[in-house]
Amino acid sequence: MILFKNNKKSIVVFISALFINFYTLAEAVDSWQLNSLNKTLNLQVKLGLNDDLQYKLSLKTDTDYKTIVGWSALGLVTRSFGETIIPIEKIDSDLSSTISFIGKKVTQSSENYQLITGKRLSNFQEYKLLTLNFKDKETPRLFDVEFRLYDDGLAFRYRLPEQSQRYHKMLSEVTEFNLGTSGQHWGQAYDFVTKHHPSYETTFGVHPTGTNTPKEAGTGWAFPALFQKNFLDKKIWIFVHESGVTEQFHGSHLASNAEQGIYKIAPPLADSALGYGSTQPSALLPWNMPWRYISVSESLGDIVESNRVFDLAPPNLINNTDWIKPGKVAWSWWSDHASSKNEKTLQSFIDLAAEMKWPYTLIDANWNLISDTILTDLVAYAKQRNVGLFFWYNSGGKTNFVGEQPRNRMTDKDVRRAEFAKLQKLGVKGIKVDFFQSDKQDTFQQYFDILADAADHQLMVGFHGCTVPRGWERTWPNLMTMESVRGGEFYTFGAGSNYNSYAPYQATILPFTRNVVGSMDYTPVSFSNPYNERLTTDSHEAALPIIYESGLLHFADGVQGFSTLPNDIKGYFSEVPTVWQQTRYLSGHPGDHVVIARFDGKYWYIAAINGNNTPVNIEFVFPEVIGKKAELIQDDKSGDFLPMTTITMKKKTTLTLLPYGGQVWKVVM
Repeated sequence: MILFKNNKKSIVVFISALFINFYTLAEAVDSWQLNSLNKTLNLQVKLGLNDDLQYKLSLKTDTDYKTIVGWSALGLVTRSFGETIIPIEKIDSDLSSTISFIGKKVTQSSENYQLITGKRLSNFQEYKLLTLNFKDKETPRLFDVEFRLYDDGLAFRYRLPEQSQRYHKMLSEVTEFNLGTSGQHWGQAYDFVTKHHPSYETTFGVHPTGTNTPKEAGTGWAFPALFQKNFLDKKIWIFVHESGVTEQFHGSHLASNAEQGIYKIAPPLADSALGYGSTQPSALLPWNMPWRYISVSESLGDIVESNRVFDLAPPNLINNTDWIKPGKVAWSWWSDHASSKNEKTLQSFIDLAAEMKWPYTLIDANWNLISDTILTDLVAYAKQRNVGLFFWYNSGGKTNFVGEQPRNRMTDKDVRRAEFAKLQKLGVKGIKVDFFQSDKQDTFQQYFDILADAADHQLMVGFHGCTVPRGWERTWPNLMTMESVRGGEFYTFGAGSNYNSYAPYQATILPFTRNVVGSMDYTPVSFSNPYNERLTTDSHEAALPIIYESGLLHFADGVQGFSTLPNDIKGYFSEVPTVWQQTRYLSGHPGDHVVIARFDGKYWYIAAINGNNTPVNIEFVFPEVIGKKAELIQDDKSGDFLPMTTITMKKKTTLTLLPYGGQVWKVVM
């Protein structure tokens, strides 16, 4: 009271302090923050007065931290079901707006691990881990949020930590990525449901950040998503994806509504998988949900070279991996859609693999219609030529109505394992399974069941008509590749597909988006083009096995396309690796051009492609190869192969690529 009577200045200060404290309380009841190891990034998390949980990610500047991902919602709503252990009227737990803080833990961790295939085999990660513990105010539900803060990004996941014999269902999720509107988004529309979709086969395009999915393009935005954000006087790259998705969850994507640059998590489409399966995942507790992650860098190289999707995936579950051998594959379907029902044609592709010294040939859809003995006949023929075989299977089942065969051998466990036992006994190397068309939890369970049973029978696996990779190649290293791309097959769908005019442009987007997160079975390299006029040059096609990474490299073109190549070029395709110890981004921009280098332990392979219909000037510096000898593949003025030449790599490489052109350097180390 004396203060109010005798000191007007103190009154003002006191009232101001009350206002500041009220504002702070109105903004957050509890708040936490964490700096990355090198202090480049700052994470803030707050719990507001409405018990709503949010996070913000900031990037260090010369003076302080500035927001790179604005305040974004966290949380989910769950339901318990089954026998009620604790008698409560409300069994729904709103873990997005009725939670209270009960504890936290901050630790630091690091890990080394190895991969069998991919852009880099030896991997190291180091991060700070912030775990926040909450309790639902109206139910006994406990709720944890785990944050991994790296020097180049953030990952977070939800966890229900209790032990329980009752199942719990996630009814909804509010997770957001607030990226603002000052930038661009290189995105892929999430597919409509059709006979063959959703399967991540829409085209990539560039849009202003905050653009809703065009209604004619799809039902949302797919993972992964690449953004470039205007940040002070810089351009910052932001990459968003998810990993660590197990049989306890489904595959998510981003909702179609992205107003004000706020991208929200969305569940699978209800009518996918012909309506079978739920869009609400369920599990027993404890329940570890997927990691969502954000990579942040001024350099596109950090995005291209990142293995964050594998950092966050569960470790290898296969003890003995000696039998897993990535490699090149001859493939008949692209050049002749009817080939897989013709034994003589299939034999000619086994012969092609033998001639090109490729270890494998794929026997595609409907092979079982040839004869009752075709499986053993083709295996015997291939063994005589030292070629391993992969056989195609339809994933359905009741969950698709695609008619290609064999069908109904991948859904029932006993039937599937009997089929795999037969393949293993014959010496078959692997399988290709197609037409999944859903991201529901039931479908994901089928993926894991196939991978586990295939591993038991020493079979490698490739998935087509499938979801996008989410780190599974680390957990199941017998998973060699996944399609989930608008790939080379679209050349074969005739002039109406217009793919020939779009493919070169997309080729310079995929290394910065889809192929960042795992092996991509694009099925590259086509010279003969029986279905659609090719606009790319010969050297552009030769560069694609380097530009794209895939544990199984299915060459698109057929016998004639490869047998008529010059001997030096045939030698290149015979020797090009599919496993890389290191990957380097050297130059490029999505939609323009890209230069990537990959090291197989003996040679650096450098590849450049132009996605424009006009020439492009390229300059790059690659210190590791200065002064080394290199074999050069390049185009003549008409886009045909010139004879390979030997050059000495200079301190700075400058070149002009033809419209839709390319070059390849094979550098002896």
